[in-house]
Amino acid sequence: MTKTLLLVDDDPFVRGALTRALNRAGAFTVVPAEHGRHALELLDTEHVDVMLTDLQMPVMDGLTLLSHLVERGLRLPVAVMTGHSIAPTLRQRLQAYGIAATFTKPVDVSVLADELQRALDPETVGRIRGITLFGLLQLLEVEEKTGLVVVQAGGQEGRMYFENGALVHAHTRGLEGVDAAYEILTWPDPTVEIFYKRRAREHTVEERLQAVLMEAARLLDERGRPAAASEPVAPTPAAAPARAQGVDRFPEQALLEEALTIDGALGVALVHATSGMALGHAGGGRALDMDAAAARAADVARAAIGTLQSDDHTQDIMITLGKRYHVIRFLKPGSDVFLFLVLDRERASLGMARHRLAQIARRIQL
Repeated sequence: MTKTLLLVDDDPFVRGALTRALNRAGAFTVVPAEHGRHALELLDTEHVDVMLTDLQMPVMDGLTLLSHLVERGLRLPVAVMTGHSIAPTLRQRLQAYGIAATFTKPVDVSVLADELQRALDPETVGRIRGITLFGLLQLLEVEEKTGLVVVQAGGQEGRMYFENGALVHAHTRGLEGVDAAYEILTWPDPTVEIFYKRRAREHTVEERLQAVLMEAARLLDERGRPAAASEPVAPTPAAAPARAQGVDRFPEQALLEEALTIDGALGVALVHATSGMALGHAGGGRALDMDAAAARAADVARAAIGTLQSDDHTQDIMITLGKRYHVIRFLKPGSDVFLFLVLDRERASLGMARHRLAQIARRIQL
């Protein structure tokens, strides 16, 4: 549920502009007040979760308002605004009140919502570690989340909005819509932050997320080719089957179909752990989205890889759920590509399934 923010500012233009901007951003529901006394009156009648207040105001200024909050025992997360530099003595007073953030006027309304949500509603903000951007977006889809994903890389920033798991809008400084999404997804070494409950004012993306991710993976592959072409390439033996560069294409669909013949098999996928992408899959259906399940399995696989010593490796991982087994089988030692098999517990023999999956994994040449 969206939190209610009490905005206290005596300037009607600033108060109106900030109210509209924060309401549009969707992070908070804003209740405005023109000075500290009005804010105290509203606190008697309105439920308020957080507060943003100016310091210099007539009738009752921000510091007096903060003193009244302490007297009442109200422990709201509070941020303050000021049009003046903050002297050391004033900073000490603000710290004594436990101020969460301080902003200097004029406030950049384009970033204010982000900063306020970080400071005043931190449980709805997360910095993402240990998962790729591709994997994160797939998780947002399967969990039907609504929010804003902010991606930064190389001095650039991109924003991607989701509603109930669907990618609906993306923009960078020069692009918007699906072209912006492709650009963001091909940035190297991004840092990612997610703001839940944020909604897009525009809907510029109609393509399904999986189609966007696959096209972004293709663009990444193409961008990698010129550098590879400049390096010496060993001749390919005549008997070797031709394969596209990279691991984002999997022509050996027949082996996945063979894995589906394992007793109790519901779905199977070949997964690249680093990107979280399913390179190919068979089975699944409405009740079992193999792309989404593969993304979650990739998270587990990366976590397992990250805990290993340099001289060790993981062969397979078994996960027991209420009605299913999930089996992850790496193709070879040190590989970040694995087979992912979902089994019906009532119909499957786990030992036999692991044995057959290992045989199939040895026959895949990537």
